[in-house]
Amino acid sequence: MPGLVTAVRWEMIILLGGLMGVVVYKLFTGAMNLSGLLEVKGGEDDETFSPARSQMLMATVLAAMYYLLQVINNPSSTSIPDVPTPLVGVLAGSHAIYLGGKVQSLKDQLFSKQSQKDDGKKKESA
Repeated sequence: MPGLVTAVRWEMIILLGGLMGVVVYKLFTGAMNLSGLLEVKGGEDDETFSPARSQMLMATVLAAMYYLLQVINNPSSTSIPDVPTPLVGVLAGSHAIYLGGKVQSLKDQLFSKQSQKDDGKKKESA
């Protein structure tokens, strides 16, 4: 059985390493475009910095790095470490802030369209 565990571990290392290699290769060759990753999309203020996107990206990357360090520091062959509850809370809060901004943006767009329609009806009736 220890041979099977070792084989699976090496298979996962090769698989994840290969995936990482492909992503890094595509980033450096320009096949994967990251321009605009931290910019506001789909509104009048395109190409402006998005604090919500940046905080979500930073929180996700830091949480992933923290968990990876937990896995590295606990090299048990039988299980992976539990995800700490505060880590889940930080990720949930970060994503909630991002989605709250999306909901606010959608609400603003809907109200501006509604007010434009109301203005158009007022001009037609006058």
